[in-house]
Amino acid sequence: MPAFYLTCSLALYLLSLAFDGALTGAGRHMPALQMLLYGPWGIAFGLYQWFANPLLALAILAHRRFRRLALGFGLAALYLAASSFTIERLPDNQSYGFQDLTGFGAGFYLWLLAMLVFCAGQAWWCWKARSADDMPGWRWLDVALIAALGVTLYAATQMPSLRFEPHKVIVPPEQPHTL
Repeated sequence: MPAFYLTCSLALYLLSLAFDGALTGAGRHMPALQMLLYGPWGIAFGLYQWFANPLLALAILAHRRFRRLALGFGLAALYLAASSFTIERLPDNQSYGFQDLTGFGAGFYLWLLAMLVFCAGQAWWCWKARSADDMPGWRWLDVALIAALGVTLYAATQMPSLRFEPHKVIVPPEQPHTL
């Protein structure tokens, strides 16, 4: 397994944010970047798959020093991400109603692939490396990809098209008053 599995995983993760993550009813779609930004709101609806993101981040940060723990975090992230196949309905940012999930976009599959690549690479190096010094370290491209991810997330928070007001989903619309 090449030593650049971490770079490949980060590149796939960043690339996944450029595509749709979910396809919902009535021909609507949800960008993967929006799903990343507003994923924690899924807790209110029993959707915990978003937690695969911080688990993957922990795995990446610990990949060298705590290689077996990093593999465990990566496998837990992969499990949570794969559990997305059980989701049936998602709230959208246009109608603020729940839409039936009709499929997943390329962003979702790239996200899943990023976790799979990380887990495969980490497992290989856990088996092969005798100490933390044998594990591949950080490369300049890894740091550049993490910086690009940070810039992407910041830019996304400024985009009006990705605005999502959770209170419109949680609080039902007011009914018109009639006499």
